[in-house]
Amino acid sequence: MTAQGTEEATDRPGGNVLSRYVGVVPDTGAILPQDQYTYEVPAHLAELVVRGARVEVPFGRREVVGYVVDSGRALLTGEPRPITAVLAEAPILDAASLDLARWIAARYCAPLGEVIKAMLPKGIRSARPGGRRRGPRTTSAAVTAAAGAPGTTAETAPQLTVAQREAAAPLLEAVAAGVHRRVLLHGVTGAGKTEVYLAAIAAALGEGRQAIVMVPEIALTPQTIRRFAARFPGRVAVLHSGLTEAERAREWRRIRDGELDVVVGSRSAVFAPLPRLGIIVVDEEDAAAYKQDRIPRYHAVDVALERGRLVNIPVVLGSATPRVETFYAAHTGGFELVTLAERISGRRLPPIEVVDLREELRAGNRSPLSFELVRALSECHAGGGQSILFLNRRGTATVVVCRNCGESVSCDSCSVSLVYHAQRRRCDCHYCGASRPLPDICPSCGSTAIRGLGMGTERLEAEVHERFPDLRLLRMDRDTTVTRDAYFTIYDAFANHEADCLIGTQMVAKGWDLGNVRLVGIVNADVSLHFPDYRSGESTFSLLTQVAGRAGRGDEPARVILQTYSPQHYAVRHATTHDYLSFAREEIRVRRALRFPPYTRMVVCTITHRDDAHAEIEARRVLAEVSGKLGAGSGLDVLGPTPAFLHRLRGEYRWQITVRGEAIERAFPHLPRGRGWSIDVDPGQ
Repeated sequence: MTAQGTEEATDRPGGNVLSRYVGVVPDTGAILPQDQYTYEVPAHLAELVVRGARVEVPFGRREVVGYVVDSGRALLTGEPRPITAVLAEAPILDAASLDLARWIAARYCAPLGEVIKAMLPKGIRSARPGGRRRGPRTTSAAVTAAAGAPGTTAETAPQLTVAQREAAAPLLEAVAAGVHRRVLLHGVTGAGKTEVYLAAIAAALGEGRQAIVMVPEIALTPQTIRRFAARFPGRVAVLHSGLTEAERAREWRRIRDGELDVVVGSRSAVFAPLPRLGIIVVDEEDAAAYKQDRIPRYHAVDVALERGRLVNIPVVLGSATPRVETFYAAHTGGFELVTLAERISGRRLPPIEVVDLREELRAGNRSPLSFELVRALSECHAGGGQSILFLNRRGTATVVVCRNCGESVSCDSCSVSLVYHAQRRRCDCHYCGASRPLPDICPSCGSTAIRGLGMGTERLEAEVHERFPDLRLLRMDRDTTVTRDAYFTIYDAFANHEADCLIGTQMVAKGWDLGNVRLVGIVNADVSLHFPDYRSGESTFSLLTQVAGRAGRGDEPARVILQTYSPQHYAVRHATTHDYLSFAREEIRVRRALRFPPYTRMVVCTITHRDDAHAEIEARRVLAEVSGKLGAGSGLDVLGPTPAFLHRLRGEYRWQITVRGEAIERAFPHLPRGRGWSIDVDPGQ
């Protein structure tokens, strides 16, 4: 995606200084028809206009900020307009960052300008100087306001076990040699993967280098931040979506200026501007949160691997339940595989007891808590233990239904049912945010027989409180963590035994290492099992295995009770025995038979329009066009069109076409661009 009708100009000698003409990516707030535009470099700015420089340029009738991405291309027709000003003496993006940006744009069929926006915090991109700088200036000092982990004290590193030393060895070798290696650390829950990360990071710091540690969710960071802050006091930065734009910009500047050496954060931390990066750690690499759900739709794990290659440093991916694609690559030469097969100190993984919910119904039990889970809760708390109840649905009722006509209360803008929240007596759409009071009568037939069905964490909390009124309860889901420090507050309260039972969604499934949790109850294991996604089995296995792993980390015996309507499903069967290898083998056989990744790649193109018929017609037109351009011998399948799983979202209808094959890049030049279309490469991975 380059400007048409251009000719190459030659770089000037003397390092990073460019030619008379440069390619600039304007930051306009809109997706532009081409990636970059040609501008002339005035003589008095020649020494400042380098790759990665942040400049001010005329664009249409206004002045906008832009980024210099390469040496000039003089337009064959017309004369390029000159750059107005350079907005900082030092380039805001280094050469490796620009190379990474171009790789992301090519890999994910994304506009280069949108990639650069994703790499830079809004507070950095929108920052304006005190006046236009038409010559050299001194850079202002960054203000200090690091987002830290309160209450941490410095700690010394424990001696690694034999298994941990073996797992850390390839990372330590790569750090010492300054070479790129890709390592998959496959370790069961509680095996001590974090200590391996810490040892590798300490080695990098000892070499004068720096580190990025990626975690999938902010809910994982309370304990993680404190572990790293205690091991490397005063050297840790935190980047995540909970920061304000001003805080994110301040942290970015401190990192770029070399004040902090270890960056811990979620997806966007992969772009942290560390000048001496020495290692990248990706914890829980299987988490879906690493995939960006808006343009550019990159996968942060793959971006981390490419960044490691570009700057020649090791990258380690860790998980108890790796993505099937990653595990497959580790067995076909794409990664070095190291394992931690046992928990620290030889603690056994907790046994998982399966409760068939069909049998509970036959016995007359309509409660979300099986008879066995009720007994286990009583025994656990009588002995002073704590429990976690996991249900990956929030709210009180997952659907509000009229028992007279059968109609559900649905969102006016999305093709989904509203979720009832009893504490506010409101029905909410969890996709667009629409909210309305619980109706007294059915909107369709006028009947008063309208009731909430299904189970969410809010209703589960009420049921547990009614059954065990003396238990101190906490709930962690999107509804209870809307405030900035809610994750830390809930975690601290539970860690300090200020509550007996924690009820939560997938936020409690990973990263929590608390020794007094003696019972984990999985209230309904089937929530994600029958979702229309080829990864539903993998997601279910991963979630069940991870949440079960929260139990049994202390010295007391622990139990896991898994309630399900589908005990025969292979994802559930293998999760009950913590058997990832058997699950992976069976899942890979399914993927091979159905031609899903890792045996192919996919790209999904979605058209969105307020008129359903228009969206379908446009999807059919593009399907025929793409099929014709690719031809029968391309090795690619063009499938569809089909309505999207969420056919209507925020008042607009969505239709999709899918291209599938090993070399989907062949299809990229022919994919639809323009208003209403979006492209998702490697969806779901």
